[in-house]
Amino acid sequence: MGHSQIAAFARLANGTVKPTRNIFGQKTLITRSIHKFAYDPVNDEIVVPHFQAQAFLFYRGGADGDEAPVRTIQGPDVKIPNNDQLAIDSVHREIFIGVYNEYPRREFVAVYPLDGKGNVPPLRIIEGPDTQIHGGRNGSSVAVDPVNNRIFVTGNGRLLIFDRTASGNAKPLGVLRTPNAGIGAPYIYPEKGLLFATYSPRTARPGGEEGGGAGAAPGGVDDNRSYGQYSENKSVGVWSVKDMGEVAPRWMIAAPPNGPLRDPVGTVTVDAKRQDVYVPDRYTNAIYVYHVPEIFQ
Repeated sequence: MGHSQIAAFARLANGTVKPTRNIFGQKTLITRSIHKFAYDPVNDEIVVPHFQAQAFLFYRGGADGDEAPVRTIQGPDVKIPNNDQLAIDSVHREIFIGVYNEYPRREFVAVYPLDGKGNVPPLRIIEGPDTQIHGGRNGSSVAVDPVNNRIFVTGNGRLLIFDRTASGNAKPLGVLRTPNAGIGAPYIYPEKGLLFATYSPRTARPGGEEGGGAGAAPGGVDDNRSYGQYSENKSVGVWSVKDMGEVAPRWMIAAPPNGPLRDPVGTVTVDAKRQDVYVPDRYTNAIYVYHVPEIFQ
């Protein structure tokens, strides 16, 4: 029987390999509802959103075994009905979290101090009809560009672009979209001004009906498919962080028929020093590493 954990692997690991270390056990407070985490290089901490506890857990960067968090953000003033999609800004010391609540229906982005502890209220909340935020049941994915002071938020198969300090019912500064695909799960590499995101072309259903569903954008783009569904031609697109409007990706990673990537989900990770991009794949339960030096030139 498997157990919920955070596993670390050697950088050059390949194939079916064992982790070099695991964070798991009762003291860790980790449960199966944890789907994402981030790393703060300044404090050397792993930041984990906890859906059921409505909290943020912080672990030592070198944590191993049944090790308790070094601190938590949790309490009635935290005010996050669920929290699964997070991004951190290690420069301005903030946590951005995409939130979805079923009853009453709310979708918003909340911002917390990265160095906070205990019952910490949000610094600001982006919420309201003018924001156009719509991330579906998993909440909106968020990426932060600390250089240009922008945040990118998923919404109906597009990326909504806000000022980093936006608050309340703020209108997006702009929208990034493509003509025939949905964009989701953004990741920013600010040193080169690059934006990575999952890229999901429309899929046709029997009878000529285009794929879509709850959370789908006009035209059938659905970047919030339920577990187990996938598109044969999903990949990772790369844009400039300054792109806005209807813009095709400048580069494509793992575009068919280059497989074996089937369903990239969650956020990609970049090792720019070695010019590698790490892409998690939900369908194959694997992480694929692509060497793409042309992108980092």
